Amino acid sequence: MARSKRSRSSKKAAQPKPAAEPAASVPARSHRYTPEQREHALTLVVGGMERGKVADKVGCTTESLRSWYNAAAKAGTLPKVPGPNGHGAMSAADAMAMVKAAAPAGTALPTTPILDQSSQLKGATSAPKDPGAGLGEHEEKAILDYKKKHPSMGPAQIRAQLKRFLGWRISVKAIAGVLRRAGYVPVHRAGRPVGDEHPQRFEAPYRSALWQLDYTELRVGTSRRWLLVVVDDFSRFCVGHRLAEGPTSEVAVEVMREAIRLHGKCERVYTDRGSSFIAWRDVTSFEAFLESELIEHSLRRAHRPQGGGKVEALIQTVQRELWEVQHFDTVEEAEQALAKFFVEYNHRRAHTGIGGLVPADRFYGRWPEVVAEMDAVSRRRQGALALVQDRRLYVEPPPPAERVVLLQLVVVGDQAELVVNGRRIRLGHVEA
Repeated sequence: MARSKRSRSSKKAAQPKPAAEPAASVPARSHRYTPEQREHALTLVVGGMERGKVADKVGCTTESLRSWYNAAAKAGTLPKVPGPNGHGAMSAADAMAMVKAAAPAGTALPTTPILDQSSQLKGATSAPKDPGAGLGEHEEKAILDYKKKHPSMGPAQIRAQLKRFLGWRISVKAIAGVLRRAGYVPVHRAGRPVGDEHPQRFEAPYRSALWQLDYTELRVGTSRRWLLVVVDDFSRFCVGHRLAEGPTSEVAVEVMREAIRLHGKCERVYTDRGSSFIAWRDVTSFEAFLESELIEHSLRRAHRPQGGGKVEALIQTVQRELWEVQHFDTVEEAEQALAKFFVEYNHRRAHTGIGGLVPADRFYGRWPEVVAEMDAVSRRRQGALALVQDRRLYVEPPPPAERVVLLQLVVVGDQAELVVNGRRIRLGHVEA
């Protein structure tokens, strides 16, 4: 039985299948519309007619119109009609005449043609422009004053200064617009190098937990000098510096002694592997000093300067904002300028790496109060602007028998105001 079943199944499989009926020939989609029809449709689209109406007129779909438009735009073959003089831009009236000439009789056309749909998307809006929007003259002046004082500052750094010292919260984009209108060219600095390792952000947990030291070479007149900088890792506060004739261990010890006298002892220092800090066959005076003071010494990895980012950033700031701006003929002039610069840097220059605070805010532990004060100033400023702008050009008279408040005493924050018939009179500060 099994054999007979296999034979029957094999015979059944051997039978030829009936031939399928030939499929009806369908014209290719690309040949459904002639080039003239596509040209006519794109002319109407470029002229400003709604795509839905163009699709109904031509007998296609809006998706087909989109595909044709994108293909023509990519190939640069969109319908373009020159102006009346044969070249240049075309006026609205000329564009309307062109569309009317290309469209068949009875076609509904827009009242205002749009020559280029991409221009309609570039900042075009139906909302009226608010003349009160944007920055005031005093705000633009403050932005430009900071830029003149610190030419290397970008919009983000200027924003930090305005927030820290004036309580203003202005967007980076608005500041960049003010600088651009004033003729300043944006400076794009190179980003971090991309390597095998991902950069990791490190910050000491508190003040004087870690100090970073580094030397850099500078030109003073016709001679060379070496600047040693000691910066607190937590606050970016420069605790010491010295302009010396050479990068020696003795100079590093003197700067460390003075920094400890002024600000107390740190727990650990972080340096590179230069001969100013370590020696392979002997013990430097710097290492002996750290050992006597019970201060730990951490070293960067060999050929990896990325570990000292904070002290190197401070050195670059000194070079960019001081050495590239001023010329010093004598060492005395350079030392005076450095002393003034570091006072300004520690106490009167907001740092974007620590949330817009100045290094002294963190170093002396006053940043919670400073942040609270900045927020309070910002809120009072917004409230003051709201009060100043509360000027009604026209107020409808109240209906009969409605109570009207003519005199009212108001306290806004810590300021007392008297409201007389809708007008505000400031009385002054209210003591608790």
